[in-house]
Amino acid sequence: MNVRLCALVVFALLAQRSVCLGISAEDARKIVDANKEAVVSVQLVVEIKFPWEDEKEETKSSTTGTIIDPSGLVVAALSQVDPAREFADLPFGDGGRKPQSKITDAKIRTEDGTEIPVDIVLRDQDLDLIFFKPQKPLEKPLPFVDLTSQSAPQVLDEVVLLWRLGQVANKSLAADIARVQSILTRPRLAYVVNVQTPGCPVFATDGKPVGVSVLRKSPTQAKEDTFSWEDNWLTTILPCSTVLKAAQHAKEAKPEKPAEQPESSQPKTQPSTKPPAKSK
Repeated sequence: MNVRLCALVVFALLAQRSVCLGISAEDARKIVDANKEAVVSVQLVVEIKFPWEDEKEETKSSTTGTIIDPSGLVVAALSQVDPAREFADLPFGDGGRKPQSKITDAKIRTEDGTEIPVDIVLRDQDLDLIFFKPQKPLEKPLPFVDLTSQSAPQVLDEVVLLWRLGQVANKSLAADIARVQSILTRPRLAYVVNVQTPGCPVFATDGKPVGVSVLRKSPTQAKEDTFSWEDNWLTTILPCSTVLKAAQHAKEAKPEKPAEQPESSQPKTQPSTKPPAKSK
């Protein structure tokens, strides 16, 4: 009896330990390996015009994107590719004019280092999503994350996050395991996870995708609270169903050539009302 009792106690302790640990590193790595080729680096050349400067500045940046269709359709977080959005709610002088930005070149860099020129096909500021599509039809389909086979985790469930590091790390793949901290229902369904990288795909422990991380902004942000990050900004996970609806519009949209796109959706610069200087 004592031997059986000890065996039962040991079994119960092991089972409890397994529950506490959640997904194993080995199982998480299987999810990483199954989706790593669909997680790409979106490389951009952005032109920025500040109202207090006469000349435009050009900067290069990169962010994480996810291939969601074999044709090469890529989704990323709009907030990570439009620098001018960071200044959207900051108070500026000179008539309230704000910085403007324009993407002049865009490419995606795949797992094997291949660079594919892409066009912007859709921007959704409300969802913080931007979609890219290859400029030319691909010779063969690309690996992609099938958003139709989605998973809906509950609070405290574990999820696996994937993203691409920057140039300093040679665009290497990174991964992490986190827990769902909260589930938001308004204005739309979204999951709160401790993730600092908007634009990365998120997977449940069963390997099915949960959604894509984006930066959510408070619609009632007050000017005096502009620098209160925790009250006004939050990285959330948009569920696959929401991303799919936007993706459908992206598939039907005409390509927006990076070099021909309109200025960033900031207020347009108004002509100066000051009288011209008198000639000497």
